[in-house]
Amino acid sequence: MTSSPHLGTHLRCGLRGSAGAGFSARALLALVLLLAPAPSRASTQAHPARADEAAVVMGEARQGCFVQGSFHAAVADTLAWDVLADYDHISQFVSSVRSSRVEHRDHDEILLRQDAVGGFFLFHRRVQVLLKIHEKHGSRISFRDVLGKDFHEYVGEWHITADSTGTLVNYELKAEPKTPMPRSFCRGMLKRVAQDLLEQVRTEMLRRAQTGS
Repeated sequence: MTSSPHLGTHLRCGLRGSAGAGFSARALLALVLLLAPAPSRASTQAHPARADEAAVVMGEARQGCFVQGSFHAAVADTLAWDVLADYDHISQFVSSVRSSRVEHRDHDEILLRQDAVGGFFLFHRRVQVLLKIHEKHGSRISFRDVLGKDFHEYVGEWHITADSTGTLVNYELKAEPKTPMPRSFCRGMLKRVAQDLLEQVRTEMLRRAQTGS
């Protein structure tokens, strides 16, 4: 997957820029964060408040913003893995992703190119990443952007753990876009788009469990 590795942010939250530049930055962040997966240390761990929803918390970062999320799904860990690692079809169940294509695969190392579109009010923008993915099959997907077109840093991770009632999925993202934006906006927008991403991935897992496809 998911990117979105896909499918999952160290975002530079500058305080400078005109109102127009601010809207452009917001558009960028909205697009970017629906793409994918994230990094590995947050100050607080997210635990779903209910069995039918994802939980997202913001962590501290010296520069930019960092998000960590999680959800539980009553599905086998093998099915959860199949959804997260379904890189070529992420656009079918993550609404912001316009294209997701594996360009190279060598055992557990993958290069995944993703384009996403998002926006804020009437402002829309396209973002691109080329994710270098490392898989620990069945349990972990780590990724980072090596294209550097829209981000100074974009790194993250998905991690799955089976339990007696299904699978716990954890997600982290640290991203620093090249467009500066206020920290308050960075945190608010990142939390919202991460929530959407996790809920869409969870919905796809449950759909496949019900339909067997």
